[in-house]
Formats: sequence, C-alpha cells, structure tokens
Amino acid sequence: VARASVHIMALSRAMARTLAPPRGDAHHHRACVRSRRAAVVARSRAWRRSVDSREHMRSAFDEDADDDDDAGDVGGSSRDGGGGDAYGRGGATSRRRPSVSSAYGVARSGVGVNERERSDGSRNASSSVPPATPIAPSPQPQQRYYDGSSAGGGRGARTAGMNRRQKYVMARGAGAASTTTHREKRTVEGEMDLRATKSSHGAVARHINAQKPSVRGGGRGAGQQQYNAQPQHNPQQKPPLRAGERIVLAMESIETPAAGERIAWDVVGAAVNPQGAQFKFSTSTLNFAIKELGERGSFDRAYALYLWMSRKRGRFAPNEFTYVALAGAAQTSNHVRMVQSLWRKLIEDTIDGEENASTTLVCNEIASAVIAALNRASDWSGAYQVFKDMREKGKARNLYTYTAVLTALRDEAKADEAMAVLNDMRAEPGVQPTSLAFALTLSAFDNSRRWIEGNALAMRIKQYDVRPDTTLMHAIITMAGRAGDMAHASDVFNAMRQSTMIVTTYTFNALLGGYARYGDWDGCVEVYDEMKRSRLQPDSYTFTQLISAAERSGEYVAADGVWAEMLRARIIPHTVMCGAYIHCLGCQSRDLEAEAVMEKMRNFWDVPRNAAVYNALIGAHVRSGEVTRALSVLEEMQRIDGLMPTEITFAVLIRACQESALTKRAADLESMRDSLANAGQLVQDLSGAGSSM
Repeated sequence: VARASVHIMALSRAMARTLAPPRGDAHHHRACVRSRRAAVVARSRAWRRSVDSREHMRSAFDEDADDDDDAGDVGGSSRDGGGGDAYGRGGATSRRRPSVSSAYGVARSGVGVNERERSDGSRNASSSVPPATPIAPSPQPQQRYYDGSSAGGGRGARTAGMNRRQKYVMARGAGAASTTTHREKRTVEGEMDLRATKSSHGAVARHINAQKPSVRGGGRGAGQQQYNAQPQHNPQQKPPLRAGERIVLAMESIETPAAGERIAWDVVGAAVNPQGAQFKFSTSTLNFAIKELGERGSFDRAYALYLWMSRKRGRFAPNEFTYVALAGAAQTSNHVRMVQSLWRKLIEDTIDGEENASTTLVCNEIASAVIAALNRASDWSGAYQVFKDMREKGKARNLYTYTAVLTALRDEAKADEAMAVLNDMRAEPGVQPTSLAFALTLSAFDNSRRWIEGNALAMRIKQYDVRPDTTLMHAIITMAGRAGDMAHASDVFNAMRQSTMIVTTYTFNALLGGYARYGDWDGCVEVYDEMKRSRLQPDSYTFTQLISAAERSGEYVAADGVWAEMLRARIIPHTVMCGAYIHCLGCQSRDLEAEAVMEKMRNFWDVPRNAAVYNALIGAHVRSGEVTRALSVLEEMQRIDGLMPTEITFAVLIRACQESALTKRAADLESMRDSLANAGQLVQDLSGAGSSM
C-alpha cells in the first residue's frame, strides 16, 4: 500500500504538470489552481489508504468475526470451515488469516451478509454443514479507546449495526458516530479531512505510533518514542555545584572578621580544599570565586582567598586576572588602599632588565583595573601615578589604560593633566587617539569651566588625526556654545548634517544651549524652526533652552507662547525651565501665576525644587510689593523642601525689608546670614533663575 501511494503521488504531480495550460492562456491561473487542488486530493486519498495499517484492518476483521460468533453464523465468515460468504471469499478449507486486501472485503461485506442470513432463518436451518469451530484470534495488546472503554469483551456490541466507514472510525479510536446525510458522513467526528496538510499527517502518524509498542529502530516516530522512554529531569533535584560555586559558598560560611582582623590562612584552606576531599580546581576557578565574592560585597573574604593563593603558589599562584578581579571587588576607600598597596608592591619588586613574576604582572590589565578602583575612591592623583608607573617601568600603555586615566581626570575636572595624557597618547607607538579620548579631554575642560581653552583644543582636532563620531561632535558643539563661539558651533552642526551622522533632538539642543546662554532669542527661534522642519520632536530640554533664552533676552511674552506649547505637547517641565518661567512671570509682576506654577511643581508634576526656583518666586513677590509673601516663601523653603537660603536669597529679602521699613526683620536676616557664613554653609553662587543645562 505504501509503494502504491508513492506511485499515485508521483502520478498526480505528473497529471498536474500535463493538464496545466500554456503560459499565455488567460485562464492559466485558475486552471493551475484546479490542477493543484486535484493533486492534493489525490495525495490525501493515497495517504489515507496507506495509514490503514495491518493493525487497524485486523481489528476490523476481528469485529466481524465476533459479530458472526454472537449471531450463531455457520457460513458467513472466511474463518469458518463452511462454504464462504456471499462474495465467494473464504472456503471450507480457508483457515488462515486474511491479508490486508482481503480484510477490506471482510470489513465491507460482513455486516450485509449477517443481516441477510438473519432475515432468512430457513437457510441456516436447512444447512447440512455442521458449524465449524472458529480459529481463536492471536492475542493482541489491549487497546484503549478515547471514550475510556478497552478493547476486548463486548466489542461485538460496540460495532453491531455499523457500516464500513463507522468501523474505520472506530478502529482509529474516535468512537461511534451517527451519520444521517451524505454531508454528515463526510464530517463524522474523528474522521480525517481529505484536504490534510503536512502537519496533520505528522500528528496522525504520531497518534498511530503511540498506539504501537515501543521498538528499537528507525521509522516515523521512533525518535519521539526513544525520547519519551528517557528519564525526565526532576525539577526538585538540584544540579551539582561547580567548583567555583562550591568555593564561594564555603567562603561565605566563614564568619566575618572583626575590624582590623583577617581570616586565618588555615580556615581559608579548609574551606577551599577540605581534608580528604577530592576536588579539582585551578587558578581560573579561584579567580571566579574572588570576582563573585566581590560582587556580593565580601571583599574581606576575596582578599583572604587571594592571600591563600599567594602562599600556596604553584598552580594556584595569582595571575593578572586575579588582581583584576580583586581590584574590581574594591568599593570602599580602605579596600582601594589595599589594592593600591598590592600595586606598589608589584612595582617595587620589578627589577629593570630582569624577568621575574612581578615583571610579568605589571601590565595594562592590572593598571587599568587599579586606576578604575582609585577613580571610585575619587583619588585622581593615585590613578595618575599608576599611569606614570607604567611609563617608568618601560611598559607600553594601551587604549584601555589611557581611557581609564582620562575618565578619572574628567570626573575630577583636571584639564591640564588630561591634556598631557592626550599628548602622550598621540606620541605612544601603536596607539592612536580615539574620539572617546578626545571627548573625555573636552569634558575635563568643560567641568573646570575653561570653555575658551576647550574650544581652542576642539579647533585643533585635525592635528590629532581623530575620526569624530556623534558623541564627539556633540561635545564640540556644546563647548563652542559655552565659549560663545557660535560660528564654530554652527559650522560643526552643518558639517554633521552633511555627513552620514544622524542628527537627533539632542544635537539641536546642544546648539540651542549656546544661543540660550547668551540670550540670542532670534538664533534660538531659527534653530527651533529648523528642528520642526526636520520633523524632530522637542523634549523638555528644548523648551528649557527656549524659555531661558526668552528670559535673558527680555522676551517675556514669547516665553508665555513657549510655555503654552510645552503644555499642549504634554511634556513635564524641567526644574530649570520652571525657574526661568517663574522669573519671566515675576518680571511682569505676575506673582500669583508664579506661585501657581510652584504649586503645580509640588503637587501635580512632582518636579524637584531647588534654591534657584525659590529665589525666582521670592523675587516675583518682591517686585509685586508682597514682602510678607516673600518671607513666607523663605519659611516654606526650609520647612517643606529642607533647603538652605543662599546669598541671593538674603540679598533680595534684606533689601526688600529695608525698603518696606521692616528693620527688625532685616536685622534678623543679617544675623542668620552671618551665622551661616561663619559655619561655612552659605552658598555664594546660586542665582540659578536663568541657568541652563
């Protein structure tokens, strides 16, 4: 049957290709669809015949035999010793099991023969042939159907009065189904649709294989059976620990030492390699344990494990990755000092011109890790010294070491040292200054508020042969804007737009910041219009720069338009933007509106307030002649937000009290200012109302 199905499928494909009309025919598409549909139906029918395996036909044959036995037939079954059925199948000497092809006939004709014989009772009575004993069927594995009934006794009652199609469905395990019309017969529950797909073929094949006993070998579904036979993983059973994880757990079980004490060497040895245990591990395993302990905040245990490795030596001797893991675990100042002392010991043990263990450990991996640890402790001088130690020992510094030391100098606003490192990077053989290194140097000048010098360095970028990226271009635009060189900022911005770099909202904000810092409202409007033509969405920083430019240029009415546009865009305002807009409202004597903005910051937007915002509100009340309200804002500033008044706060309020004949209150404010100044808690430079990002 399987071989015939293959031939039928090949024939259907050939018929589909033969019956297809020429390409030029107008009905080519519909004809091809019809031919493909006919091929699919033919293949489905062939597949349906192939799945009627010997097991299903044998079960259908047994059902007919049981029906014949229950009815007392003597001449209808092919198992009988009688004269065969109405179709001439099965003679008196036919006592063997029929083949698959003969089983089709039995399944098709058995019911009809029994019904005719039962209707003619005289035929059985006049038969001279004695009833023969039927051959007992071979024992078959008990099958269980979907409805819960098992194959075996009572099967004749289950299939009594069924036609061939219903018995086929029953053999497939779908149970008996009632059929009334021709359309319902084609949609019997459990019967396969002739328009079967490839996925349904596989599902039926898996169902048939599931009914068979598991055997070794190939065939469809064999791999799935072997997979089902494998023992499944028990989720409650934990997998065995790896060597590094075991060491970490053993080290964590050690009690934390007291301040100033260290874990004993024998305690660490008992945790790492218990007596009598057969554990295999190496330096890499111990390095993993040190790194994991550092991430869990157990630097003391990690350091104790390092000391054990240093004492054991041999195959457990620390390597460069051991020092990197230990430096990464140092988070506090005391821990960083311990790592720094290890570095100093490596440098002192290194002898020029001789190769030893310490010489090989003085490398860029350890140097960059130690520099990063010192940067976490805000020790820029120690980080810079590690950088110079590498040069003194004749070690070539790579890109990671330069980037680490420039990051430390950027965070501490050390512009001169960063400039020296950048020049060393240009002179170092095999190392080329990168855009990140140049941007870090510019940030060092920016943090030290040396914008003019930083802008001059940015204009000499070609001397360093640096290929700029988007981050570096943004840093140059910001530096030029803060230095007041808007021509340079505009040139860099236009060059960025003409290149392959992507211009974003952040790029426009960097250019807007330069115009806003010096109160160039017209320049801000031009850049903002270009931003809208580029179909970029403004954010809170965009509106912050626009309102700051309007405040500094005196365009207070324009600030109202920007504020209204920001509210329509449903953007939560920035703290600086709120302070600038409150200052604009105060300059127009609109102190009540300014106070409403402050209330929205506190209760609606949940925007943090700073001293600059409170100074702007105090100035708005003073310009409106409301000195009492201004004094109440000073109390709210300390009571609600816990902010200390600044030099600007005292200057505005003392002058307002003196002009309003509140001399006693002015004297109290002066006394309060002097006490804060003597304690070193008085902030001198925080006007903030017009500051930008």
